[in-house]
Amino acid sequence: MYRLTYTIEAKATRDAMPVQRQQLLDRGLAVLADNPYHKASTYVGTNEADRKAQVAPGILVEYFVSNAFMVVAVIEVFDDSLIDG
Repeated sequence: MYRLTYTIEAKATRDAMPVQRQQLLDRGLAVLADNPYHKASTYVGTNEADRKAQVAPGILVEYFVSNAFMVVAVIEVFDDSLIDG
């Protein structure tokens, strides 16, 4: 299992989500932490370690893999859950 960490920006996005959305995000990221190269993910650019995946409905993450770490760099939310609060 890879150790999951966040950039400051990604952590702020996660923390701003309603608790139910955080739980969905966490479940999806737990699957990726077991295997960051999961078939549900794809690489970004030319580096296989730079990845993106939709981890829950309306939530896309971009992350990179380095040694035993999986670093979530971007969390994109594709609905109004953050606005509606």
